Amino acid sequence: MILIYAFTNNWGTNISRRVLVELEKILNTDKINYQVVYFSPQRFFDKNINGSNYDLIVGLGDFYGNIFKIRMETVAHNRLGDKTINPLSPYVLELSMPEMDIVDTNKFSVGENMGNYNCNFMAYKIQEMINNHQPNLKQLFFHIGKRSEAKTVAKNIAELLKNNNLIFYLH
Repeated sequence: MILIYAFTNNWGTNISRRVLVELEKILNTDKINYQVVYFSPQRFFDKNINGSNYDLIVGLGDFYGNIFKIRMETVAHNRLGDKTINPLSPYVLELSMPEMDIVDTNKFSVGENMGNYNCNFMAYKIQEMINNHQPNLKQLFFHIGKRSEAKTVAKNIAELLKNNNLIFYLH
């Protein structure tokens, strides 16, 4: 089972939320749970992720700088704003990404700056859970430029997942 989540704004108009909607149209299968993170990422984590039995968790977040490719983040930091997420955990955690042999570098780039707000918090908490309790679980996190076109981004992410055998495409 796969979880794909996206952060949203008050109006549901931000890019990660729009990409989630488009992904659900493309990857229409009962093997994927699509969820929106409203407000508190801690509540979302506790309700939808902690203790779950997913094989892969994919996060979608808005990137508020200028990026023209979908950015796959590789690390999360133990910080939320100016506070520590967990004072007993390491400062940096590498994301347990699945093996991917086919990545179109014209569409995707690799990043190591998750920021220090909700995207980073969620990726860090998931990775901490993986490291401590679920070593077979994998996670991906994509930052999406706020001026990106949702249908194109969703198509590119779906192709990446399919080309690397990370999902079972049922159409």
